[in-house]
Amino acid sequence: MLQMTGARNRLRFDGFSHETRPDGRCQIAVRLEWEGHIHKRACEGLETVHGRLGAAAKATLATVAAAATEKGTELQLVGIKAVRAFDGWVVVTRINGRGPDRTYRLLGSAPCETEEELPKAAARAVLNAINRIVESYVP
Repeated sequence: MLQMTGARNRLRFDGFSHETRPDGRCQIAVRLEWEGHIHKRACEGLETVHGRLGAAAKATLATVAAAATEKGTELQLVGIKAVRAFDGWVVVTRINGRGPDRTYRLLGSAPCETEEELPKAAARAVLNAINRIVESYVP
């Protein structure tokens, strides 16, 4: 069993931007804080609900890779979906992870109230899925 010593190291969501382009595409940028340092990456997608969700998830994974994962740890987006639940939305994501000693099937979710908040919830769902394994592999 893995035992943690000292303070827990967690990536923290710091910011988010969504830019719509005239060609029907969007650019989503995600900022994460890791031990006092800000890391930011962006990804493009189609300006549709699914395109924004995918771009937000990929931007989050790219930011995580830049901020916290050591060599030998891989994270791959399997899928992301927004589900209407009661009076709001829930974004659910599936990520496969591979560390030096094992593989992971990760599931994360995040709620939001409006359709405009879905990309931000996608970034949070990715963080909810991966934060526990990232802290295990980062010195």
